Amino acid sequence: MQLYLKSDLPFEDLAKHMAEKVLPAYKVELRDGLNLGGGEYYKFSSVESTILLVCNDTDHYEVFVESMQDFPYYFYVRAGFKDVLEKMRDTLTAQGFECEIAYEL
Repeated sequence: MQLYLKSDLPFEDLAKHMAEKVLPAYKVELRDGLNLGGGEYYKFSSVESTILLVCNDTDHYEVFVESMQDFPYYFYVRAGFKDVLEKMRDTLTAQGFECEIAYEL
């Protein structure tokens, strides 16, 4: 399950927004993504789950999902309960973001 997000915000600004307005109880870290397709990604972690924010583009081919290429970013749960993505979708939609959950690709 992934939560795809359309946003004109730069990657860093989107991560900051997420940390402040969507996942304030989570610790956020900028990580080097050598094992996740290269480039950088953001790791949001709490006792309940670990969520990764990645760029969905051809510069990050190992994590690129071509069928969802209209969405420049996506989140997925690395550990914990995936229902957090549905809560995030509801929050982001209420904030005016266009997002979509893909249950299987």
